[in-house]
Amino acid sequence: ARRCKPFDVTLDSFGTFGGRARAVLWAYPKTKYTTTQQPCDDDEDEGEEEEPLIALQRLLEEQFPKCTEQRKGGTFNPHMTVSHYPNIDFATTAKEEVEAKWNPISFHVAEVYLLERKGNGGQFKVLATIPLGADSKVELHDPPKAFPGMPTIEDDWVKARRKSVKKRAKRNMTKKERRGGYQTKKGTPQEIPKNPEKFLKE
Repeated sequence: ARRCKPFDVTLDSFGTFGGRARAVLWAYPKTKYTTTQQPCDDDEDEGEEEEPLIALQRLLEEQFPKCTEQRKGGTFNPHMTVSHYPNIDFATTAKEEVEAKWNPISFHVAEVYLLERKGNGGQFKVLATIPLGADSKVELHDPPKAFPGMPTIEDDWVKARRKSVKKRAKRNMTKKERRGGYQTKKGTPQEIPKNPEKFLKE
């Protein structure tokens, strides 16, 4: 956290991905440093400056080298999921409607959170607050803090949708196994340090 400075985020463009059975509409979080801030990681090579969010992800992967699921296809593409749709046609139509009415919004990011969720139906809670910058001091929360305004009980439609997605993912995985195209990666889980506060400050 000390190696990455606070930055600004602007949401002004959208994208989609998916196919005939499922699709997602997402917003691109464009990030940049304020004029008084220097880039993440002072040892960065000269050349085109990384966007802060991409640089932060790179620094995190250095600490958690086995956690690369966010870098599918070899590249980390930051995005914020807006909504899920039955197929790409619905998502594309929604994208056009949103873009026609959307006014860009910006906000400042001075800290990030370490989240925890117990069980598939549980809510994400804040396990630690991690300020960005040289004076970063991690604040651990015991018990974990809930986000203000988050519902404490999962709505029935959310639960039904989550189970449907999980069932479809399991069905697709079974098809891949039958075709011989699915292989699991063997390896030991990333070890969690006994002193997370010291680890998160790096």
